[in-house]
Amino acid sequence: MINLDASKSFALDTIPPKILKNSHESSSVIIKNIFNDSLNRCEFPQELKVADITPIYKKDDPTKAKNYRPISILPVVSKLFEKVIQKQLNKYIDAFLSPYLCGYRKGFSTQQALISLTEKWRRNLDNKGFCGGIFMDLSKAFDTINHDLLIAKLYAYGFSKVSLRFLKSYLTNRWQRTKVNRSFSTWTELMLGVPQGSVLGPILFNIYINDLFYLSQQTDVCNYADDTTFHACDTELSDLIRRLEHDSKIAIEWFESNYMKLNEDKSHLLVSGHKHEAIFVMIGPSQVWESYEQKILGIMMDKNLKFENYILSQCKKAGQKLAALSRICQFLNTDRKRLIMKSFIESQFSYCPLVWMFSGRFSNNRINHIHERALRIVYSDYRLSFEELLQKDKSISIHHRNIHYLAIEMFKVLKGLSSQIMNEIFSLRNIDYNIRSQTDFSSSAVHSVSYGHNSLRYFGPKIWNIIPNDIKKANNLLDFKSKIKSWVPKNCPCTICRDYVFNVGFID
Repeated sequence: MINLDASKSFALDTIPPKILKNSHESSSVIIKNIFNDSLNRCEFPQELKVADITPIYKKDDPTKAKNYRPISILPVVSKLFEKVIQKQLNKYIDAFLSPYLCGYRKGFSTQQALISLTEKWRRNLDNKGFCGGIFMDLSKAFDTINHDLLIAKLYAYGFSKVSLRFLKSYLTNRWQRTKVNRSFSTWTELMLGVPQGSVLGPILFNIYINDLFYLSQQTDVCNYADDTTFHACDTELSDLIRRLEHDSKIAIEWFESNYMKLNEDKSHLLVSGHKHEAIFVMIGPSQVWESYEQKILGIMMDKNLKFENYILSQCKKAGQKLAALSRICQFLNTDRKRLIMKSFIESQFSYCPLVWMFSGRFSNNRINHIHERALRIVYSDYRLSFEELLQKDKSISIHHRNIHYLAIEMFKVLKGLSSQIMNEIFSLRNIDYNIRSQTDFSSSAVHSVSYGHNSLRYFGPKIWNIIPNDIKKANNLLDFKSKIKSWVPKNCPCTICRDYVFNVGFID
């Protein structure tokens, strides 16, 4: 209760979070007794199962209801109770969840889901193979969960009958109404789905879709929440298409059996590799032709694993915000301008940086140009160079910041703090005898620059070897993050950091 965010919205006619937070010494005992009594009776309190639905606009036509996401505004006490249950659920169910299920789990992210896909593709393309993925879109996935089937899956994972009765009580007899401005709809019972905006909703959704990963026989699954991509690599293009069609058929049958609806019109195919003809696959009765590029988990990626269009769009957004900052900069002091730059401009390049960090010198120059303009506006200095402005700001370039992120991920792998996805990419070197080269990670043999040198499995160990030993020997992750901030990479092996000489090429 002490950690409640008083600024959060709360359902009408319920206790505001500010009052609960301020009165925690007296009210916590009462709430604790209510929780324990509910657990003993295996019944979730009925008063906590009502919600005001706020429609949040997503995209496309704002006049159509399907383009809005229904967010449940629940009583604050309900979320307190759900957090207690969530801790117990996570402790038990985590061992049963797939290591590639990245949504709503501590230590997992969209970046890891994308890295799992891109690194497998880069490895295979480096060996002259073919890669492909089918991007599937589910319609209202959270709102179509069947309660009886979810309880059956919980029973299959070993939940006791007492726990199942309690969770059944949590899911059923829920009532909600839609709130738009100050107008409310009539109350309606929630017959399917889990409330979006609840604490337990995400973990129950993960349990519901977890068995989909075990049905994938010839492909891998890149998943985050309701975004699912079946992808595979092969040396023969025909075998690749056969594998994708085989598992997509299994997936469609699973969606139908689990009461989920696949938007076949929004399914897409992406195929990488050197070929001379356009490719299509059959997804159910629909024929889906390959796309040149596709958006996956918020990042636009083309079939050559390039992200120029994504970076261009981020530079455009950052430029628009930079223009707004330039109009008001005369009314702000330096600290306020710097805060706005960090929050609204540099943050445009903080999403999944390890996925697009190998985009090349042209894209990096675009980012540096935006960064330099922002620094000049913040400090009102148009004489210093970009490097001197960075020193004045006591910061580093976006590319060097991405290298820091990479170093942090490798430190987590070294200390056993990372997920299986990252452990598969960075292999620890186990040697029982002393040799001249004392490195922590094993290097991978590569054959090309685009897919070999420009990959995390190759670039990561190279970066780790140039990090000073006093930083690598940090006691813990917090200590490592603190020390790595002051390190500016020297002699970086990537093409972005190397000088280019006309008619000669890149030189160290």
